[in-house]
This record gives sequence, C-alpha cells and structure tokens, in this order.
Amino acid sequence: MNKSRYVPFERNRYFYGKLLTVRDFMSEQTYVSDKRRLINRLMFGSGVMSGLQVVAVDDKTLSIETGAALDQLGREIVLPSPVTLKLSMLDGFTNNEFAKNVYLCIAYDEKGKEPVHSVTGGSGREEEISEHNRVLESYRLFVREQAPQPSLQEYDHLIEDTSILYEDAQVRILQTIPRFLEPEQGFELKLTVEKTLQTPHIELEYEPDWTGVEAIDELPEGKVKFSEPTDGGQTSYTKVIRMRALPIPASVSKVSAVLGAKSGTSKLIVGDKLIQEVSRLHQQTEICEEPADKRMLDAFYGRSLDRVLESPSEPCVYLARIHLLQMGATYAIDSIEPMPFHDYVLNPSMLYKVLAARDKTVHSAFVRDGQQASATALPEEEAELFPNIQEEFRVLGEEEEAPPEKQVASGIAEISILPPPKKKWYHRRQRNFFSDEMEHGLGEGPVLITAGLSDETDDTEVQLPEMWDRKDAVYYGPQQVFAKSEYEGEFPQISIGIIHYPKNGTFRLGVRVHQKTDRTKLRIRWWAVKQLKEDEWAVDMVDGENEQSEKEAAATRE
Repeated sequence: MNKSRYVPFERNRYFYGKLLTVRDFMSEQTYVSDKRRLINRLMFGSGVMSGLQVVAVDDKTLSIETGAALDQLGREIVLPSPVTLKLSMLDGFTNNEFAKNVYLCIAYDEKGKEPVHSVTGGSGREEEISEHNRVLESYRLFVREQAPQPSLQEYDHLIEDTSILYEDAQVRILQTIPRFLEPEQGFELKLTVEKTLQTPHIELEYEPDWTGVEAIDELPEGKVKFSEPTDGGQTSYTKVIRMRALPIPASVSKVSAVLGAKSGTSKLIVGDKLIQEVSRLHQQTEICEEPADKRMLDAFYGRSLDRVLESPSEPCVYLARIHLLQMGATYAIDSIEPMPFHDYVLNPSMLYKVLAARDKTVHSAFVRDGQQASATALPEEEAELFPNIQEEFRVLGEEEEAPPEKQVASGIAEISILPPPKKKWYHRRQRNFFSDEMEHGLGEGPVLITAGLSDETDDTEVQLPEMWDRKDAVYYGPQQVFAKSEYEGEFPQISIGIIHYPKNGTFRLGVRVHQKTDRTKLRIRWWAVKQLKEDEWAVDMVDGENEQSEKEAAATRE
C-alpha cells in the first residue's frame, strides 16, 4: 500500500447479523497499520533505526548487514538477514558511464506468497483460479544515479537553506546558509563541491551580492573562490566562509538578508572546460531579535498536515554513496560512504542517555584540584568582581613558585586513510598513511611516545548518530588478541609507527592498513612521557619513604 493520505480514519462497527466481506477485513487491517504509520511519520520521521551498514566485498560486490528503517510514509523496512550481491545486478544501475557516484537505496515492498485456490477467481475472470494467501512485507534494493534535491531533506530544510549552483553526472556544487539568524550573530557559509574521482581539477568563483550580512575575513579579490587542492584524491570538498549578520534598524522587527551572486560573475572551470550554465544564486535568511532556535521550532510545528505527509513519488532511504572508477570497459568500486545524508531515526531513550552523559561532562568541569565547586557557575563578568585574595595579600618580596615542568602530554591525531586513485590499473593501492609533524609539548630531549587506536567520544562536536558506535576505549598493541570476543573493536587490522625528533620536540605518526575497510580516517590517541631529572627522582623517593614511615607508625599506634 503506497499512499500518504492516512486520514480520516474509519474503523469497523460490528453488530449481530452483519455480513462481513473482504472490504471489512481489509478495513480492520488498514485502520491499525495507518494509525501506526502516521505516528511513525509525525514522531520519528524517516531514516535508519539500526544496522543497514554497507561495505565493499570486492571491486564489484557489496554487502548490506541486517537492520531496520522507516521510509517517508512511516512504513517499517526490515532487512532480516545480510545481503551480498553485485552492484550491476541492482535495479537502476546503468552501464553507459562508469566514472560516477551512485547511491544505494532501500525501499518498502510488498510481495504475495502462498498461492491458494480461489473458488470465484481473483477478479471475476475464469482463468484466475488462485490468489496469494499472505502478503509479505519486504524490501527492495536499487541504485539511483542522482542525489536527492536539498528540499527533500525535510528537517535540514527547516534549519538550513541549500541551493544547487551546478549539477551534472560528474559534479554537484551546493551552497548552504542558516535559515534564521540573530543580529550580529556569526555563522558559516558553506560551499560544498561533490565530484567523481576521475573528474578533472575544479575551480569556481563568483562576485558576491550580499545585503544584511558581511564576511568576517577579507575575500580574495572581493570574490568567493574555490580551487581544488593539487593533490586531489577526494570526492567531496567543503569551503567555509565565516560570516556575520548586520544589526537591524530599531524601527523593524526583522529583515530578510540576501546572499547571492552578481549576474554574469559566476565562473566554473572543470579541467580545461569553462562552464557557463551556472544557476543564478539567490538565497535569503531571516534576521530577527527572536532566538533562532525558537523560530526553528515554530517552523517545525507550524507545518500543515498536508505538508508533513508529502513524500517523494518513490519513498526510500539512502544507505550509501558508492564511488566508482572507470576500468577500461568496466567499473570498480573505489570506496563506499555510508549514510551520505545522515538519515537516522533517533531513539528517545538514546537521546536522553547522550544528553545526560554530556551534562555530566559539563558538570565535571567545576571540579578543580580535587575539590567540588559550587553547582551553579557564576557568569564571567560577575566572577571578575571577586578579587583573588592570594594576589591581594601576597607578601612583598616573596618570589612566586615556578610552575612544575610538564612531564606528560596526550592528544588525538586523525589520519586520513583514503588512498589516492591509482594512476595505472596495475599499480598497488597505497596502504601506508602518515600524519603531519606534531609537537608533543614536552620540549627537547628524550621522550617516550606510545599510541593506540582511539574510540573515544569527541565532546567538542556532538553528532549523535556517530557517537552511538563509540565506546570510550583506546586499543593498544595487536588487535588480534581480542578477535571474536565481546571486547573486539570495529577497526581494521593496522600497524602503528612513530618517529620522534628529540631536537625539535616533535614526532610523526604512521599507520599501515592490512585489510579493506569503509573507514576514511583513523583516530590515534598518543601519549608522551618525559624522563624526570635526577633531583626530581630524589624528591619522589623521599616522599615515598616518608609516606611509608607514616603508614607504619599509624599501624603501630593501632
């Protein structure tokens, strides 16, 4: 049943002597299922609820794990067992051009099963003597070669305005701005360039036509420019321009700021080809004193039921973006990007747990030097009213103790493991990846450095779906020790190397990937420990002896 109109609801009214027909029994089923699907649609939206991860098995085959999702009609899509199949066997896959990006989608599907004899015939025709006894609620996997329009990302569309500057089979360029701003609020203008791996070098520029906003940093030559890095090797780039909303006149409550491009100034170069058919850019954002988050909620709850129940002609969930390479007369899967549009259905219990854990992290910041501070933090300007008594009554001439030299340092480095495209088909794919030269902060001299795979939660940027897979653990040494156990991590088999430069106080990390993986980067937690000086060793030994003596004396008194 593929319909988006679930209302008004009708249910059977039973009475003695009522003649029950097929219509009555079908109404009994649709009444319950339509109400459930309407609740799904209004309360949870659409997206993946669990599983449905996509990985490459080889150059032409992919595998989808079990999972469940909701489509744009609120219908449940369940994949009960893992599926492994060749990409070319999926509906929608065409062989006319292989150097492209395609999207793997899953949709709700119904199939009849258990054919049984029908006495009257299914539709009155004599040749139809059987009907299906059951309807199997199943799924359908297929491929789309075009990304969905930004306006179809309904929740993103309530928060951000995304316009398409240019789109063809190999290149898509988007610009994104917030829908709601407050006066003098800073925000980001994001320019996103999506391309295939075999698309040549891309350059884009236009002369801005902005009202109500301004750039914080000076624009080069007064233009918005993007130029693909020379090393390339990526399929998606994001250029961020820091912006600021201008104050609004006191006589008005809100204004509409415009972010556009001057006519005739847009220029897109792909390789050595100049493309003139760039869309006219004209975006608007509302600037108002009312908080932006309140206006977002007003827009969400102000939608009519007709608007909420709108759905694409073929509702589906996008599971992965698959990057293909042209290999002579055929293709090869280069990499798979799971959930490219972050379509997840958030479990309310999980949201509560995540926010509660985040709240504990914030409160722990009030603990200083082993003492619990007040649960209510003073505003920064009020805290400045209370002088530092130790500073006010410091004895004249008393020298301040120098802070102890730092002995231990730690940090997290992210290393990209996305290999560049092979120049020739017979070349081996790169397996070794390296970080930039980093400072450990302990100065010059001998330092012991160790590193491990990090699965820790990043508290600075909370993206809820990504946090579900993290366990706040760091894995050191060979990971085969934990294979096929409850402690096994979700990392590929790798080796980690470290180069230390004692004279510079810096080091470099390197990883070698031993197996295929759909990860594009690895988080490496590193620790650096500096050797104590001889006098510091002596002080530590004396302190330890004194502590031991005090424990023995206390035991004697008891």
